[in-house]
Amino acid sequence: MEEVVEVCEPGEVRIEFALNCKCRGTVRLRSLTQRAPVAFKIQTSSPNKFLVNPPTGLIPPLSFATFQVILKPQSHLPRSYPRSPSDRFLVKTAEFTANSSGSDSINSWFASRPYTRDIKLKVAFVGPLLLNDAVTRGDLDAVRNLIKRQRSMLPDFSGTQAESLLAAATKLRNPEDMVHLLLEAGLRIIPSPKAPDTNVGEAIVEAARNGKVGEVETLLGMGSVKYRDQYGLTALHAAAFKGKKDVVLLLSELVGVDLECEDDEGHAPLHMAVQSGDIDTVQVLLQKGVNLNAVNKKGATPLYMATIWGYHHISQLLASKGAIYSSTSS
Repeated sequence: MEEVVEVCEPGEVRIEFALNCKCRGTVRLRSLTQRAPVAFKIQTSSPNKFLVNPPTGLIPPLSFATFQVILKPQSHLPRSYPRSPSDRFLVKTAEFTANSSGSDSINSWFASRPYTRDIKLKVAFVGPLLLNDAVTRGDLDAVRNLIKRQRSMLPDFSGTQAESLLAAATKLRNPEDMVHLLLEAGLRIIPSPKAPDTNVGEAIVEAARNGKVGEVETLLGMGSVKYRDQYGLTALHAAAFKGKKDVVLLLSELVGVDLECEDDEGHAPLHMAVQSGDIDTVQVLLQKGVNLNAVNKKGATPLYMATIWGYHHISQLLASKGAIYSSTSS
């Protein structure tokens, strides 16, 4: 039986976890058929733990539908995360041929239908609370998998959050690997923010980080693209790290922009683009002829970083251009 529905990215039920409150995650479904609407019905292995809204529905041909998973308030952290081995969802799907589209009729229709196309979904719990717990316990795998699912989480931490997380990491018996992972993933200790508009350079970096092309263009008429923040980051670094391809393209074409500029940790914009996981942003810099084998202060090349983060599509692209894995590669 051919597939009639696909689950859009991220392809799992992803829930930002918090204690003692309802937590939500949204799943988006896409119809793959133009012949008829597709009926869906959601079932869970943990009905006492999750609610689903709506539990059934119809997807118009070649269109989309969403359902929300609600985690009931929990007084304890998950036993295992990000992936939960005991919590699963089943999405039953089939082309809908009944005359009525009410939810009762969909349930009855599924009950009488001998064949359905079923999609299994796993559950992943994410969020700052779990990240802090994983760091405190020294669980590198859990930290790495949490960050992969929420790449912007660490860079978006407030100064207080960042200081607290780094403090937890430094208290570990062997803190080096954890601290290195957090810093490579974008954790930065940030002082209290200044009042808005006090520094055009800061505004340019922030607009670049948020992918606001028009705002960047406007601000560049008032300040310098060469501005660096307290960590040596330029607007190009910030846009590359967030995978803001259009801003990277804009900045890379400006006169006077150093495409090989390094922040205080020796990261070139290509390092940052690799960390974003966005291959289009990486390609923009490669097309500008940047150094494939730039090395940060820890000796990491862009190909090395793409490999350790599991970005195989980026690794393949860099390798095809002649990139080396490390500064000691022959």
